[in-house]
Amino acid sequence: MIKKTSLLISLVLLLSCERECKLSPIPTNIFQLEDLKQYYLFHSKNDTVNAKITDKYDYYEKTSFKSPTKIRRCEHYKSYELDFKGEKILVSVRKNVPDSLELDVFAFGNCTKFPSEKKIIQKELLQNKYYTFERESDCDSSNSIVKKVILKGYLITSITTSDNKIWTIK
Repeated sequence: MIKKTSLLISLVLLLSCERECKLSPIPTNIFQLEDLKQYYLFHSKNDTVNAKITDKYDYYEKTSFKSPTKIRRCEHYKSYELDFKGEKILVSVRKNVPDSLELDVFAFGNCTKFPSEKKIIQKELLQNKYYTFERESDCDSSNSIVKKVILKGYLITSITTSDNKIWTIK
């Protein structure tokens, strides 16, 4: 009986210890928040829209376990939020395993299929590949005018709205 109690206490103490994260952060050359301009111009034929970066996020969770009941993942998360015609578009990169990233865009209103991230290898973002994120058919389009977002790397290059206008960045 005493052995079981001491084993249980040891297990609880072991699990409640904080453990340092062994995950390396997202390198600054892969996702450079500090290089983002505050304002961007988007054009669609003769129309122009000013868009503004309203927020930037960069957090690195260094603890993998806090206690037996509070499990936190070890991860690094970077994102920016763009205000486009009153709509919020959030572009994010998350790393919670070595050499792999999750690239995502949140802009399409209430969707039952969530999230829409693309898993990519870390070096791929440096290659400036294009990634397309589209509103799924099950999304409530009344909450968002954004229909499609195309990224080059982690930067928005074009936005298609519900009226089928394609807005490209200049």
